[in-house]
Amino acid sequence: MADSYFKSAAAKGPFHDYRAVSVCGGGGPDSGNEGDLCPQSWGMCRIASGGGEGPAVVVYRRVVEQDGTPVTGPPGQWQQVALTCWPERVPGNANALTMGMIRQAFRDTDFTKPTVNIQPEGDVTLVNLPTFFEVQFPEAGFGPDEVDRPDPATLLGHEVEIRPRLTAITYHLGERTVGPTKDLGGPYPDGTVVQTYTRPGEQQVRADIVYSGQFRVGGSGWIDIPGTVELQGTPVTLTVREAKARLYSN
Repeated sequence: MADSYFKSAAAKGPFHDYRAVSVCGGGGPDSGNEGDLCPQSWGMCRIASGGGEGPAVVVYRRVVEQDGTPVTGPPGQWQQVALTCWPERVPGNANALTMGMIRQAFRDTDFTKPTVNIQPEGDVTLVNLPTFFEVQFPEAGFGPDEVDRPDPATLLGHEVEIRPRLTAITYHLGERTVGPTKDLGGPYPDGTVVQTYTRPGEQQVRADIVYSGQFRVGGSGWIDIPGTVELQGTPVTLTVREAKARLYSN
């Protein structure tokens, strides 16, 4: 019954036309910057109350006839009525790119999972011998600072670039854990992620990674994406052997 009431009321008017304009550029409803995006338009929504992830848009409204023609006089002129971080809720603004879409595209990125290079080479070391670890990123997928370009069809036709950023690495070295850290380790003798094993056996070694992300649209500056993605690195089996000294006679 309520639905019938609102349909009836809408049929009687008044009728309104809305326009959402990006806060970038500072123009009015006819400024032509409806599709512009800038770091400010997203940053405003991070500090604003009332929810909504942006981008921030200025909402204009005018009164129109049922066929969409503006009525005569001041009511038919554009009037600024709101500033909102919910651009997708503005009537007629269904093509709004939202942070929710960006965040989902970031999560769908084909991230590179790190591997661990170990020295001594061959994934074999000795008890009481310093062993060096170094994170490496395979070519497959997108690693830190590599730019992904999602299919615009999944983002309402917008050409968005996304780049993962390294937030933290955690080394699981069997006998101990190192991190979270941004240290990628290195080879002998200057590597900074080192473990000296105290007993023989097999150790499961891996480096887990936390990615944060940034995006840009249409050549804008890079903008931070809320949230992170945590991935488990590819494990390596390290064999720790015990060397035994023997004396031989001539």
